[in-house]
Amino acid sequence: MVQFVDTLVERTFPRIRRRPLVAYPIAIVIFLIAAALRAALSPWLPPSLPFLTFFIAALLTTLVAGTGPGLLVVAASLLHAWHFFFAHQSDAMSIVSLGMFAFLAGSIVAVVHLLNRKVEGLLDERARNEAMLQDSAMGELQLEQLNVELRHRLKNTFAVIGGLVSQSARFSTDIVSFASALSGRLAAMGTAMDLVATRNFTGASLTELVADTLKPLVPPGRSRVEIKGPETMVPGDVASALGLTLHELGTNAIKYGAWSNERGSVSVTWQIEKLDEEEVRFELDWQERGGPVVTAPERRGLGTTLIDSGFPSATVERSFTPDGVHCRIAAVIKQTTTRRTRRPR
Repeated sequence: MVQFVDTLVERTFPRIRRRPLVAYPIAIVIFLIAAALRAALSPWLPPSLPFLTFFIAALLTTLVAGTGPGLLVVAASLLHAWHFFFAHQSDAMSIVSLGMFAFLAGSIVAVVHLLNRKVEGLLDERARNEAMLQDSAMGELQLEQLNVELRHRLKNTFAVIGGLVSQSARFSTDIVSFASALSGRLAAMGTAMDLVATRNFTGASLTELVADTLKPLVPPGRSRVEIKGPETMVPGDVASALGLTLHELGTNAIKYGAWSNERGSVSVTWQIEKLDEEEVRFELDWQERGGPVVTAPERRGLGTTLIDSGFPSATVERSFTPDGVHCRIAAVIKQTTTRRTRRPR
């Protein structure tokens, strides 16, 4: 099974993407299946979420057939939804719903397009390594590690995207809230992926991860955020999970916490304790101050779930004090020893 998946990702899908006469018919077939599924599921799906199967269609089409066919599915989905769901109600909400779908589906196509480029880049790099190091035992070991990391990264990334789409739909009551939640989570995941990919998937700078994830969320003004901790590298899977967690904490701070007024601030600090040559103990503190009085949420939404259990093998403690939300994340993680290089700006 693993060999079959590897063959699809490494050989079959790239060949299809290079042959438009094959790629576009595949896109049409995927769209027709998505439309048929949406029609079959109509009795169970709320009218406010008419695009659920088309998100998955755009994701699969871009993965299998490429960016152009993926955009074709997005366009066909817009026309289909307009004809069958919104033609009889040409109001502002219909326009907003169609626009949100176009934006989110385009974001999914863009993320998968970047992933396809990264995959093909890794495959090209592997081919070059095979040519240069085919007679070296060390070269064979490096190639195997690259293959393992490639498979691991692809499976994790597409699993996370699929989970975010389905879970965001589950916890959303309308297309606007669904669009807002999904776009923010895709952006946070994209930030972590970019930081990891620039270092050949070996890890991400923790300082850059925290700063880049929170930068779009911090309100204007002085001293609204403090970021402090020792420079270190974290593995790719930890970076993705931590990026989503920080995004959810920042979003909650804007809605209910320290960033919801003109004077509140957030402090993000962390400590690293070396346990042995391979593992370190990581502790991160998120502390809000100067915001309104906060209380524990009455129900668990997807954001709460991502904060409390989105970080693998971590202990998460949250408290709601008069000073603001305090969240402490502690975990034992693998140490990344890759030498740090400056990212281009």
